[in-house]
Amino acid sequence: MIFKIIQAIFLCLLSNITLTSQNNHFTLKDSLRGSMRKEREYDVTHYELHVKINLDKKFLEGYNIISYVGLTDSKEIQVDLFDNMSIKFIKSGKKNLKYRRIFNAIFIDHPIQNGKSDKIVIEYEGNPVIAKNAPWDGGFVFKKDEKNNHWVGVACEGTGASLWWPNKDHLSDEPNDMDIFITVDNPYFALSNGKLIEELKSGKKSTTYHWHVSYPINNYNVSLYIGKYSHFSEDMMTLSKEKLTLNYYVLEYNLSKAKIHFEQTKKILESFEHFCGTYPFIKDGYALIEAPYLGMEHQSGIAYGNGYQRGYLGKRIPENLNFDYIIVHESGHEYWGNAVSCKDHSEMWLHEGFTTYMESLYIEYLFGRDEALRYLEFQKPSIANDKPLLGPKHVNYTDNTSDIYIKGSWILQTFRKSLMNDSLFFDIFKSFFQNHKYGFVTTKDWVDFVNTRTGVDYTPFFSQYLKYKSLPKLVYKVGHRDTYTSIHYKWDCYERDFNLPVEIEMDGRKIRLEPSMDWKNIEFNRNFKNVKPVTRGILIDVEEQKM
Repeated sequence: MIFKIIQAIFLCLLSNITLTSQNNHFTLKDSLRGSMRKEREYDVTHYELHVKINLDKKFLEGYNIISYVGLTDSKEIQVDLFDNMSIKFIKSGKKNLKYRRIFNAIFIDHPIQNGKSDKIVIEYEGNPVIAKNAPWDGGFVFKKDEKNNHWVGVACEGTGASLWWPNKDHLSDEPNDMDIFITVDNPYFALSNGKLIEELKSGKKSTTYHWHVSYPINNYNVSLYIGKYSHFSEDMMTLSKEKLTLNYYVLEYNLSKAKIHFEQTKKILESFEHFCGTYPFIKDGYALIEAPYLGMEHQSGIAYGNGYQRGYLGKRIPENLNFDYIIVHESGHEYWGNAVSCKDHSEMWLHEGFTTYMESLYIEYLFGRDEALRYLEFQKPSIANDKPLLGPKHVNYTDNTSDIYIKGSWILQTFRKSLMNDSLFFDIFKSFFQNHKYGFVTTKDWVDFVNTRTGVDYTPFFSQYLKYKSLPKLVYKVGHRDTYTSIHYKWDCYERDFNLPVEIEMDGRKIRLEPSMDWKNIEFNRNFKNVKPVTRGILIDVEEQKM
């Protein structure tokens, strides 16, 4: 009893410990999830997840076999599972293992040994978190379709995959491959990531669906869908002359509509292949699955819930364009986010910014560069400049600014413009993807790659855009004297060595200038009436001052 009282006091004290970074306050709970503690220094090689869903009770039970290799020596191993889910047992072989729970972290009395392969089994059950507003608020969605049939999905990016299954819930570790077994009552169909291997009878009233993922997969991408689905598929020949199977799973009454609407998918994937290379999960195929929420980039099994509309629920794209935003954006994530992943939520701009730029590249592929620029300019007013794009590390930071999407995209566009060399830009963009496919990247990896390929130090450029919320400001003055025009100009920003060439338009004529943090001056033996910076295609603030 005394031990339990001391333990309760200890946990109470731990819950009040806060970490402070960039004016954000974080608890031990955040650190347990976001940091790579010694108890987490192991490499997951395989998950074998078994889940049975009781649709009426919104209850799941199952177990996960976690195979791993130790990367250090530790007396305990940490696995994650939300504390509202009950653990029935944890075993290594036939041995029951002792464990303790601190918030959503499980510390198991089982040593990690450097270089040693091992596995543990965790059996669990419970009513998972119900999402209030999926996919932004993580959790399960239990709905009924138009015919009053069960329709289930789950989205858990940021909130964590451990809200519904036990795993090492950290972005920096992905299994080499994965097997997922979902058991559900007949006549419902259960879908997941990868390829359907088999359907197994489970008693008289249920079926188990076995899905296999052939590639590394991040935990929040592991998903399931349950409903009365119709399936159709088609094969497309990639630009590299490989066969890619496209699978579509839709509610039965939407089949005819879906066959027409999803025709656009082939051109979307073709455009992405042009800029980045062949679809990265070609062995598993590509799938769009109708979901009871707007959408999510679940690897090889993308959640689709845009209601077969153009744009984003019929909005958010220019009137002259006609494409489904959710298909474009979530498919772009198969490259940036799924095949190439960041290691910490603080750098989610690497997922979202790169993917958002893929939207404009899709338009460029189909309609040309000028139309892509119009699309980018259409998005530009949505940039808030409310927070830096890089957040605090090691605390599972999910309070990201929405600017990781459009501002992140515009940083890439501005970098492209600064190069004045599209061949070099696209070589960097594609080569960076190919060099890191099925692996992890950091912002530093990207900047170092750019610096090497260009021979120019772009570190101040990216630091200015990513570490500070305000944009670099071009300050300029225009003077007129007799037949002369003078322009004084400089950058007002945080990074002393920030460098970005800009164009100045003078009565229709354009010149290219290279401002610095110090005033520069240029004179012309002509009296220009209209002098202004050209901001189309670059992301800057502009301030004109009087001479």
